[in-house]
Amino acid sequence: MKRLLTILIFSLMVAQCKKPYDPPIAEVDQSVLVVEGTIAVGKNVENIFILSKLKTLQDKSIRIPENNARVTIESSNGNSWSVSESGNGIYKSVLTIPETGNYKLVIQNAAGKKYESSSEAVINTPAIDSVTWKQNIDLQLYVHTRDPSNNTRYYKWEFVETFERHSWYESLLDFVDGKVVNRPLGDQIHFCWTNDTSKSILINNTTSLDQDIISYQPIQNIQNPSDKLSVRYSILVRQLGLSKEAYNFWNILKKNTELTGTLFDPQPSKMPSNITCVNDNSKVAVGYISVGKVTEKRIFIMNSAMNLWPYPNEEDFCPSISDRPAKSIEFIKQNPSYVPAYFETLSGNLVVARKNCVDCRIEKGTNVKPSFW
Repeated sequence: MKRLLTILIFSLMVAQCKKPYDPPIAEVDQSVLVVEGTIAVGKNVENIFILSKLKTLQDKSIRIPENNARVTIESSNGNSWSVSESGNGIYKSVLTIPETGNYKLVIQNAAGKKYESSSEAVINTPAIDSVTWKQNIDLQLYVHTRDPSNNTRYYKWEFVETFERHSWYESLLDFVDGKVVNRPLGDQIHFCWTNDTSKSILINNTTSLDQDIISYQPIQNIQNPSDKLSVRYSILVRQLGLSKEAYNFWNILKKNTELTGTLFDPQPSKMPSNITCVNDNSKVAVGYISVGKVTEKRIFIMNSAMNLWPYPNEEDFCPSISDRPAKSIEFIKQNPSYVPAYFETLSGNLVVARKNCVDCRIEKGTNVKPSFW
C-alpha cells in the first residue's frame, strides 16, 4: 500500500497549499478491486454490486469497470444466490433472502481471483419515521428515525430523486424523412421524468445519546432555482443499519473523498475492508459489504408548495421561428437542431424551435411515466 501512502502525501499538499498544485502522475496498481454494494435481505429485494478498479487521481473517467465476474451471495448454512451481470461493472438481481442468518459476498473475476467478504449477521434496520422538508430560499430535506431497542446506533442513507419537467412547446408533430407528420397517439414528448441519485456519503450515529433517535438528519439540499421543483418532485430515501466496523469504513471514506473525489480514486488513508482475496494474498480489495434489511420512505413535493420558487422562463432561451411550411421545412433541413413545434391556426405558418425546447427527452428524461407517479 506504499503507493496509496504516497498519494496521501500529495493529497495533503494539495489541501494545504494556497496556490493550485498539480501532483505528479503516480502509478496505481489497477489490480486493486473496488467493491460497492450491500447484501439486502427480504422478499423480492434488488441487490446491486458495482465492481471496478483503482484509478489515478489524474484519470478523469468515472470508473474502470470490472466485467465478466461471477458474483454470488452465500449463507452460513450453504444456500447461495447468483447476481447477474448487467454491464459496465454492475451486477444486480432481485432476490429473496431470509432476514436471519449470516451472509457473505463471493466474487470470482475473469482472471480467476476469488474474493470473499467476511460472513456478517443481518442488521434489522428500523423503519424511517418520516422524511420532511423546509424551505428558506433553498429546499432542505431531512430524515427522522428511531430504534426503540437501542440496538442500531449506526446508520447510512441513500436516495433516488424523481422529478417531472415539461418541454416549453407541446408538440404533436414529428419530422420524418424530410416531412412534417403527426406524432402517433401516446408518443408524447412534452412530459418527462428524470432520475438522480445521492452522490455524497450520508452517515450518522447515536452512540453519544441515551436513546437511539435520529432527528433532522440532512439528506439533500436543492438550490433555488432548480428545475427539479418546476412541476412535481419525489425522493425515495433508503436507510441501512451498520455495524461499528462498517460505519468506521464509511466514515474514513467520507473524509478521504473530501480530498480525492470518489470511491474510485486512490484513497489517501489506509482503508479498512472486510473483503479478501482467498486464493492470492497479494491481491487487495477496497470496500465493505454490509448485510441488512433496507427500509425506505418516499415523499412528493409540488411546485405550488414552494415559496417563490420560479418556474423556468424558457422564453429567454427557447425562441421560435415562424414561416410558411415550405420555408420552415427547408430551415429544419439546414438546421437539424430544430424540429417542428406547431402550426399557427390563423396564418397556417409552421413554427419551429430547438429540439430541447420541444422534446423533453433531450434533457436526460424519459417520457415513460413511473409506476409510482
